[in-house]
Amino acid sequence: MTQPGMRITIDAAMRARDVSRPYPEGEERPPEPPPPAPRRKSARAERRRQSKRK
Repeated sequence: MTQPGMRITIDAAMRARDVSRPYPEGEERPPEPPPPAPRRKSARAERRRQSKRK
């Protein structure tokens, strides 16, 4: 059972994991993740918007 005030956020977990630690010599760093795709309106919202234009 956890205490209600003891939640771990993603930021805290990443700091605890220390993802910025240096890599041993000769080991390559993993490639940077691609940027997130641009957000689009949902298909339903777009159909609704188009139907109002008619």
